[in-house]
Amino acid sequence: MYLASFATDPPTTVLATHSDAGWTVHNADERILLALTAAGNHRVPVFNGSWSGSWVGEVWEGVWTDSLRPNNYQVPVRLEPLTHAQPTSGARDTTYWDTSEGLLVLERSQDSAWATISTPTGDYRHLAGTFVDNQLILNTFDGSHLFRFDATLRNDSLIDGQFLSGTHYRTTFDGVKRATQSHAWTSGRQNVVVDQLLFFGTNPSGQAEVWNKDRLRRNGKTGLVVDIMGTWCPNCMDEARLMVSLAGSYPNVQFLTLGYERTTDSTALSRLSQFKQEMRMDWPVLLGGRASKTAAAQSIPALDSIHSFPTTVFWPLEGEPVVHKGFNGPATGEGYALETAFFRSQMERLSGRSESR
Repeated sequence: MYLASFATDPPTTVLATHSDAGWTVHNADERILLALTAAGNHRVPVFNGSWSGSWVGEVWEGVWTDSLRPNNYQVPVRLEPLTHAQPTSGARDTTYWDTSEGLLVLERSQDSAWATISTPTGDYRHLAGTFVDNQLILNTFDGSHLFRFDATLRNDSLIDGQFLSGTHYRTTFDGVKRATQSHAWTSGRQNVVVDQLLFFGTNPSGQAEVWNKDRLRRNGKTGLVVDIMGTWCPNCMDEARLMVSLAGSYPNVQFLTLGYERTTDSTALSRLSQFKQEMRMDWPVLLGGRASKTAAAQSIPALDSIHSFPTTVFWPLEGEPVVHKGFNGPATGEGYALETAFFRSQMERLSGRSESR
C-alpha cells in the first residue's frame, strides 16, 4: 500500500496500490485503475488525464495532468510506501451533519473515516480519511476532482474547516450534527414548459441529428430517455453506468445522451465518442453544446432551465414526461438504491409494463 500525496496546501492524500498493470487508487470502497500505457504514463480512465513520473528509490514522484481543464492543469503527486498500514476492523458508527457543502454522511471506526456529501443535485462521491484528536480529514481523487475537506470537532459542530479542490479552489467548511440521526433521500423534479418531444444535437460525423415522436414510432420505440450531461462530470459517469446496466432489459425504450462540453469543436465530438466507448453505451451520444446550464436550457425547447448535470428526461410516446434533476451515486448507499428503483420504475412506465409515475 502507498500513500499518494498531492501538492495542495495542506496535502490531499489517497491510498493506492501498485502492480504491473499500473496504479490503483482507493477511494473508500471505490477502486480506480490508472493503467500503464506504452508511453510510460498512467492513464486516468473516463476523464482522460494521466499520471506521469518515475521512481526515486522506493518513492514514485510525478504529476497529475487534468487534460479536460485548460492550460495543461497539473498537480505534483508523490507516492510513498506505507510500511505499518493496518486494515481497520469493527463496526462503523454513522452520523449525519448539515454542512456548508451539503449533507455529510459520516462513518467512523477507530481512527478511520468514510463519507460522502449529498446535495440536492448530486454527491461528492467516495471520501475517505481520518478522525484523530477531534480533527476530521476527508480526501478523494476520482480522476476529475481532487478534493480535501478538514474541520475540527467541537461538541456537535464542525468548525474552522476548509474545502480544497485541487490547487485552484479553496473555501471554508463547517457543519452541525443533526439532532435526529436519519435522512430521507429525495430526488429533484421539474416540469416541462413546452409539451413537445424534440431533442437535437451533433453526431460524431458532425451532422445535425433530431429525435421526436415520429422518429421513435418509426423505430418501434415506446418512450425516450434523454441524459443531459457532460463527460467532465463524475455524477454523470455514475448515472451513465446505471443506465447501461438497465438499457438491455428495455429494448423498446430509446436512450439518447446529450453532452455539454468545455469545447464545442471536433475535440468535443471525439471526447464524447471516447466516453461512449468507455462506458459501453450502445445508443446515440450527441454534442448538445457548451458546458453551461444556461446554454443547455436554451438548446432544449421543453425545458426553461437546467439545474444540474446530469438532468434526465423520461418521455413516453403517450403520457406525461418526467424530468429528474441530479443523481445520488453509489457512494450514497441508500440514496443510490432509491435512485436505482426510481430509474427502473420509469423504464417500466416507458416500456408500457407499468402505469406508475
